[in-house]
Amino acid sequence: MAKSTSAPYKGKQAVTADYEDWENLKELFSRAMDRYDADDITETLPLLRAVIRECHRFLKAHPDPSVIYTGSQHLRDSRSPEAMTPTDERLSRDWGHDFEFPSHVHEQRRRTHHEQPTAFHAIFGIALFLMGTIIAQDSTAALPGEPDTPSAYWLAALDVFETGENLPSRTCGNDARGAGFSDLAEDWRMAIVWGRTLVCLADEKVAYSIHASPFPMTEPAWPADSPFAAIAAARPPVSRRMGLYSATAHDVMVLAMDQFSRGIFHMPHPHYPQSHNPASYAHIPASPHLRPRSRQTSMHSMSPPSQGHGDGQAPSDPFASFSRPRELFTIASEVLGVAERLPDGTQRAYWANWAESVFKQMKMEADMDAWRGPLTAARGRSWLVMGSAPVEELELALERGDAGVLGSAEAEEAREGLTMAVSFFERAKGAQDGGEDVGPLLAEALFTLANLTEDDNKREELYSRARREAGERLAQELGLDHADDAMDES
Repeated sequence: MAKSTSAPYKGKQAVTADYEDWENLKELFSRAMDRYDADDITETLPLLRAVIRECHRFLKAHPDPSVIYTGSQHLRDSRSPEAMTPTDERLSRDWGHDFEFPSHVHEQRRRTHHEQPTAFHAIFGIALFLMGTIIAQDSTAALPGEPDTPSAYWLAALDVFETGENLPSRTCGNDARGAGFSDLAEDWRMAIVWGRTLVCLADEKVAYSIHASPFPMTEPAWPADSPFAAIAAARPPVSRRMGLYSATAHDVMVLAMDQFSRGIFHMPHPHYPQSHNPASYAHIPASPHLRPRSRQTSMHSMSPPSQGHGDGQAPSDPFASFSRPRELFTIASEVLGVAERLPDGTQRAYWANWAESVFKQMKMEADMDAWRGPLTAARGRSWLVMGSAPVEELELALERGDAGVLGSAEAEEAREGLTMAVSFFERAKGAQDGGEDVGPLLAEALFTLANLTEDDNKREELYSRARREAGERLAQELGLDHADDAMDES
């Protein structure tokens, strides 16, 4: 069993961590994710704090905690019994091919080979990411001494991910193979949450754009016993987060897209049985603080209900249960939530189109019945953003009296996008799930399309349909009353 021990300090007991501690940490993280997925924040918070506390202990035991679960090869320079044990090759050379290597050592090596070298950093970073999403919803959830801003947790998560990516077991090919990592494929889970963390920071950039950056340029003075101090001490001397302060939301989204591309490429393609409902699988949950543009619609209303483990028992492997459709849906939904709020129309269209491309990938997954309503509504949102992107400039031209702008290529492209949005929203209304949520979005798409329609009769028909979908309150917000007055005067 691999054990790591920090150098003892005078008058203090040495901090240790072994393989059993690693298994306990994974179990603790599984329970935290299960409770988060079930929206049980009351139980989630103490579990996440316990995960972060344990990860901090691991860091104090060794600057590279992966040595705890990757076997003795990493401890080659150590004088521990495990590190001094001869390799298979030496035993074969010295004692002959008939020598049988102890079965318990074979078992230990088989046991450790399935772990990614970045497994610890994935757990630590994801726990910090989830804490940030909770604090983003309710800053009072932070205890005294804990950061009460979500960006502090998200920036720490980025540091943890980058530290994990720069582990010697990943950057030194020969040493990695000697340590038992025959397949150093990307840790897709870490890449996905890395990207999602960047999306959260981009969303913060949008929210604070009229005031200041959502996080300071300088590192806070963390107490020496804080996990954030340990994270800062372990990260690379020149980290990528240094450029985030001056980056725009669009720039941060580009960084997120790079991580998503890595994660999606290496994400498994499980073959579900015909009766399988992919929506019921556990996942790294969506960030509920990311809200779409429409005030009547929330992120959760566009996705099937999460199903945690009803008995409170989480699987021993925190990532054992997996749904590729849900992961794709979560990624695209969060990107779309930021796209809807970007101030630049061209950038809104770009990221809505990126989200649409991810939504389209879900069509290739097995048994999409459970996703039909949410996916159709989400694609309608994507097309609404793309179709609405040039509308502001077109409407300004119309106010100047340039009626010919409605015949331009930009206007035609906008009408095509809005028509697609209307089509998706109407289909979503007919689906069993999510239908009641798309009425306001459908009304917005119809109203915007009517404003860009040249034919008077078609325009009047679109306004009437928009009013039926909107209801009185939303009709006033969208300006449909003024549209009716204009039609009466004509």
